[in-house]
Amino acid sequence: MKARFVLPFALLLASSLLLPSALGAVVVRISGKDEAPQSAAETAPPARTGEVGRRSLRQEPRRLNVVDSARRIEESRQPTPARRNPSQEEAPSDAEDDFFLALDAPLVSTSAGSDSAVDDADDLQPTFELTQPLIGDDDPETADEESESNELDADDEMDADDEMGADDEPDTDDESPESEAVVDGPDADAPTPAGVSARDIAPAPQPAPAAPAKEWSPAMVRLRDRVRTCLSYYYQRPTNVNDRSPWGVMHSLISYGVDTELLVGNKRVNAIGWLCYNRPCRGMTLMTVRNNQLVLRGGPGYQGHEGQLLSMLALCRVKITYPIRVEGRDFTVADLVKFEQRRCRAKSELSFQLIGLAHYLDSDTTWKNDLGEQWSIERMIREELAQPVVGAACGGTHRLIGLSMAVKARVKQGKPLEGEWQRAHKFVTAYQKHAFKLQNSDGSFSTKWLERREASPDVGRRLQTTGHILEWLIFSLPEEDLTHPRVVKSVDYLTTVLLNNRGKDWEMGHRGHALRALVLYNERVFGSKPGELRALLARRPGK
Repeated sequence: MKARFVLPFALLLASSLLLPSALGAVVVRISGKDEAPQSAAETAPPARTGEVGRRSLRQEPRRLNVVDSARRIEESRQPTPARRNPSQEEAPSDAEDDFFLALDAPLVSTSAGSDSAVDDADDLQPTFELTQPLIGDDDPETADEESESNELDADDEMDADDEMGADDEPDTDDESPESEAVVDGPDADAPTPAGVSARDIAPAPQPAPAAPAKEWSPAMVRLRDRVRTCLSYYYQRPTNVNDRSPWGVMHSLISYGVDTELLVGNKRVNAIGWLCYNRPCRGMTLMTVRNNQLVLRGGPGYQGHEGQLLSMLALCRVKITYPIRVEGRDFTVADLVKFEQRRCRAKSELSFQLIGLAHYLDSDTTWKNDLGEQWSIERMIREELAQPVVGAACGGTHRLIGLSMAVKARVKQGKPLEGEWQRAHKFVTAYQKHAFKLQNSDGSFSTKWLERREASPDVGRRLQTTGHILEWLIFSLPEEDLTHPRVVKSVDYLTTVLLNNRGKDWEMGHRGHALRALVLYNERVFGSKPGELRALLARRPGK
């Protein structure tokens, strides 16, 4: 009897001693106060029982109802964190940036003992000798390395109703004399400007001592041959004057310069002679005469920008004395220069006028426009520097070409880079570096021009932006930078796009500037000369 009462009493006493510690452990777990475990035993998860424990050990299928479905649809509409756009290339890493050290240097070295940034004029060697017909190196109308023309953002086909009709066939009465671009007029068989008289050609510079021929690596030899094969293919398919407006013909001219040919019926004629003699292109003529003065037409199919034709003649190095014939009246390129001088306006786009006027005029020339305002090359530079690059014509490449032309002409004239010229030089150099920072890994340049990095899959857009940017870079970079791997990769990329899409009907502006980039590279790196392209490219298969 006594034993029956002792046993329950002992159990009650034991439970009263153990219960507080057990409750304390439960309180700690519920409150989330996680003290560092004192032993491995304390790290083991507690055994869990009941429905909650079973649900935590095996995930039961989730039951979806209408409310749950609505919630999910609403969540799907919420903005998601931005993902990396595959079209936006990574910036070139600093590791691959051994990068154009020469860009930090002045265009020419400073002579010892002189504060000027320009060496003596005699020390400035031209890229190549200008000895071919139509190519001038007059003084002070100095002929510089190529500049660039503009691309009209609108399609030059917008006036397709203006097709040349039977009444618009070339008038054989208006033939060019022997001293013109086309030997026997526009119907001449000879497509080269071979009959220019001595009075139309600047005296050839004295030949410099022959430099040893460059020895190219096998990779550069392959690139040279691919570039020339590409140029040959497109050269052998000239533009028909019945198919293109004056704007389109100008963008055909931009590619091959003085060597450019056009189709007139079954004849090939020189493109510069055809345009300067104001012959019809798809029934449209580019120039007219008003008050006995030469005037250029603007608008769709004509000039897309003030100074466009003059800039193209400048980049082709056509002499300032070269004849222009309009409506039976005789003019020269000098009259075209005066026309563009009269039309300079403050706070307007001056990019193409600057290309032409910086090429043909002495850099210290001053003049008055038709409003009586005083103008100069220096003022044009200042006006252009005050305007943005991003958002300007063709991504601002034409603005950069104009500033580059002004600096190069100043250097070639042996005058100091100071004031606005020095500002322009620093500005161009900064944008050269910026362009390479935006270059894509495949060698193309940004399809957002110089605004930001982008690599659109649209091959036409890639041709447009890479062609324009590379054209400006090849024109403006120092010679030693033209064989840098980044430039080589871009040239190879552009060549590949043009060769792999030979059957594509490219936009005239896109194709013209892309081909011009390759022509410039062929000249500055591989040594071809203007006036000799026809003979060089006619020998290539152009497959």
